[in-house]
Amino acid sequence: MKYQVITIAVLAALGSAAPGLAQPVQTPAAAQEIGYESGALGYAALVEGNYSDALAQMQAAEKQVSTAARRDPARLINMALAYAKLGDIAAARSHYEAAIASPVSFDVILSDGRVMNSRIAARTALQRLDRGYAKR
Repeated sequence: MKYQVITIAVLAALGSAAPGLAQPVQTPAAAQEIGYESGALGYAALVEGNYSDALAQMQAAEKQVSTAARRDPARLINMALAYAKLGDIAAARSHYEAAIASPVSFDVILSDGRVMNSRIAARTALQRLDRGYAKR
């Protein structure tokens, strides 16, 4: 199994009330995506609640990567969260399912600092989506 640790912003999708940061920084905007170009995962925008900006950042970054990189679970999970928060539940579900089915999985650092396997994070977020928590 490929093992790497990255930061993703699935906190809201996992149902926590207040955003936490996976790194010791003072503001969400100061957070950085580990192992990715800044903005590639829309992390800061997601944590700040700017879901349209986050989605636009990730879609722009997606055009710059290979087909295989487009199946990156961290990218898929964060895109799913943005879609869910924007009310596109079908697109959110599709992206979570793609993250679960991705040929790779790895540990990710959630925005509250917890470490979780990407497949488990996607499954957990999908379950919450099914229960209607995405719009809270």
